[in-house]
Amino acid sequence: MLKRLLEVERELVAVFRSSETKLRANERARPLLEQASRDPAFLSEVLEKYLATAGSLDKQNYPVVAMDIAVNPYFGLVVNCWIPLPSRETHISTKAIHHHGDMLLSTATIFGPGYEHWMFSTPSPLDEGKAVYAMKLLEAERHRLHHVAFVDAWIAHTPLYPESLSITLALWSSKQPVTWRDRLKRVPLFKGREEQLRSVGVRLGLRKQLALKVVENYDYYPTERGFNVMRERKEFERGPNEDHVRSVFHVVQATGNEHLARVVRRAIGEGKVTRGRPIAERLLIDLERGRAIEGKLSVGHYDVPYANFTRDDIRRALAITEPRIGCTDGGILERQFAS
Repeated sequence: MLKRLLEVERELVAVFRSSETKLRANERARPLLEQASRDPAFLSEVLEKYLATAGSLDKQNYPVVAMDIAVNPYFGLVVNCWIPLPSRETHISTKAIHHHGDMLLSTATIFGPGYEHWMFSTPSPLDEGKAVYAMKLLEAERHRLHHVAFVDAWIAHTPLYPESLSITLALWSSKQPVTWRDRLKRVPLFKGREEQLRSVGVRLGLRKQLALKVVENYDYYPTERGFNVMRERKEFERGPNEDHVRSVFHVVQATGNEHLARVVRRAIGEGKVTRGRPIAERLLIDLERGRAIEGKLSVGHYDVPYANFTRDDIRRALAITEPRIGCTDGGILERQFAS
């Protein structure tokens, strides 16, 4: 029984139901997220649920291993496992500077040293063609263990790579009140088909009626002129399944959850692991014998110019654009990043 996961979801649903706004709900959820971050049993249950879910070990690789916990009309709750660079460098971004539209994000670090998190003002265009944007730096600090950060709607941000495995608990919710659309999305008929249905809705001209979110002008990267916008989001190419399985096993081992090897064996026996079965069976032996298993970022996950740029690249673009939107030094919070 995943008792702790159900308990956390129930507590958060109660908070959202009794809050006058989603913003207020995120504020009230903060201590619940911090409490979960301090509970080893919570993370163990997250891993157990993921390993027991059919297809979890059959996925192709993505830079972050995402483990869903709960999805309901009020919010989504997911654990993100951040795999470090092979070089262990910590001055490179994990993805483009981006915002989430009208979505609100509260995130707590539940394992590892955490990472540098840079947060910016809503991007504003600098040219008539709206290709180059300016931003102000609002905050740059370490998202350390048990720290809870909040990213408001339309606020741009980016994490930098951690020096070692770091895991965060992310609470996602729209800024808007819950409507019939949110409840419809949770109907089993639509589960796993959101992107397909969204595309159909856009083609039929129902974007406004169905409040469909189309990701446009959400992503930015620093250049010598300022921050260039990507009109449409460019996602990372998926890497080999073997890299994904290695990262999952690394997370299990690094967090001291080797006992969950039994869950993997059961999943294999029940036919819940297909593509990933050969590598999973090999790594089970390493896991049970205590041999180190490293996480694996795939080629193309850490050398993409519009997604993987340096801390200094960001600073140079800020130096170019901040004076043009009236930023003063007093408005910038950049803290030292102690290990």
